[in-house]
Amino acid sequence: MKLVRVAALAAATVAMTAALAGGGGVAQASDGGNLLPHPGPDGVVWLPERTGSGGVVGSGLNRHLDTGLTVACEGGGSIEVTFEAPNLPEYTPVTFALDCPAGTPAERTVQLGSGLSGSFGVQVTASDPGIRWGLVLAQPE
Repeated sequence: MKLVRVAALAAATVAMTAALAGGGGVAQASDGGNLLPHPGPDGVVWLPERTGSGGVVGSGLNRHLDTGLTVACEGGGSIEVTFEAPNLPEYTPVTFALDCPAGTPAERTVQLGSGLSGSFGVQVTASDPGIRWGLVLAQPE
């Protein structure tokens, strides 16, 4: 059942990947390879590698499971990441920054906790259009 949900969400997420930052246009994949490995059955979203500002929107979070967001980047600048749960008005968006060195990727995991359900959005704003980043949103059972 979870595998079907992950596959459906992955297909929907790829279809809904959009530039959520003010720059317009969809974040583009580069040829540098994946910054994050596939998360397996715990993954709700896997964006292995993108370049520039962008993000993802989706749905299907299970409020009974803990939620974690892992982001990796490289390219000689920084990114600002914001996670939002728009259907939960009492939820305060989580925002954090990550320095993206040239050459060796940096990675950070932020635990968002349990109680998140339904739709969500993740926005990534890159300090430079050449910054590579990837993300995983996971809910381990």
